[in-house]
Formats: sequence, structure tokens, C-alpha cells
Amino acid sequence: MEQTIPALIIAAVMIAAGILLADVTTTSVSNSNESFRQIEAIAEDRLGTDLSISNTAVGGSGTEVTFDVLNEGRTPMDDFDSMDLIITYDGTDLVRYVVWLPFNEDVTQPDNTWQITSFLNDYHNIGVLDMGEQMSVRIKLNPATDVGPDRWFVLATETGLSYTVYY
Repeated sequence: MEQTIPALIIAAVMIAAGILLADVTTTSVSNSNESFRQIEAIAEDRLGTDLSISNTAVGGSGTEVTFDVLNEGRTPMDDFDSMDLIITYDGTDLVRYVVWLPFNEDVTQPDNTWQITSFLNDYHNIGVLDMGEQMSVRIKLNPATDVGPDRWFVLATETGLSYTVYY
């Protein structure tokens, strides 16, 4: 009888520890499953991303660079704030520039930004670059880019893929 109470206490502690361990294990497995689902979704988006960049042109005495982006993949592009555009060029002041340009939607485009000027065949989701649709992009630079072969930009998508274009 004198060993019954300590045995019950030990049994209760062991049951509580077992329940706690089972709960922690279930939570860990659930979190791992959710992480794998997210990784799979990101990988699918990345595999479905296929852009084609064409029609690059420099205008405005070197202060504007324009180009077209055609979505040939199945992943729509809609989070333009999450896209990165990095441009490398020699300025007219003979200084080498490597500049990250933020996306901008203002009516009057500020210097050192990029924005979408138009969508072509945008019938499905207005303002979203769906499969088969094309958007025209304008980069506004200050200082202006000089003529020469050693200038390019990198467009990195929201899915993590990047495209390097010489202009």
C-alpha cells in the first residue's frame, strides 16, 4: 500500500509525458507536410515560368529603355512589386552604374524606376500577365545610358527565375 501512491504518481507522469510527446510529434509532422506542400507549389510555379523578352530599345536621349515581355509559360505574373530589375550601364558621364530599380505605378514616372506601359491581349485577368499575354515595360534612367555593347539588365521574377538581356 505504501508503494501505491508513488506508483500512481509515476504512472500519471508517464501518461502525461506520452500525451505531450504524441502532440509534439503530430505538430511536427503536420508542419513538415505543410512545408512540403509549399515547396511543391513554389517548384510548380517555377517550372511553369517562361518569359521571352524582346524589342529592347533606348530612347529619350538615353534616359528611357523599353522592352516587351511575353509570358510563354503557364504561371501568371501579377506581383510586380516582388519582381526585381537590375540594370548595368555606362552613363553619359562615363561612370559605370549598377542600379536596382523598383517597380512604380505613378502617372509621372520618377527616375530610376520601371513600370508597365501597356498589356497586349489582356482579356482574362486585367493587369495580370497570363499565358500568351505580353506587356510593354519602360525603364527611366538618370543619368542617361551611353551607347555601347557593355550594358544589360536582369529581370528577376516573383518565382525566382531571372532573365538577362543585353540592350
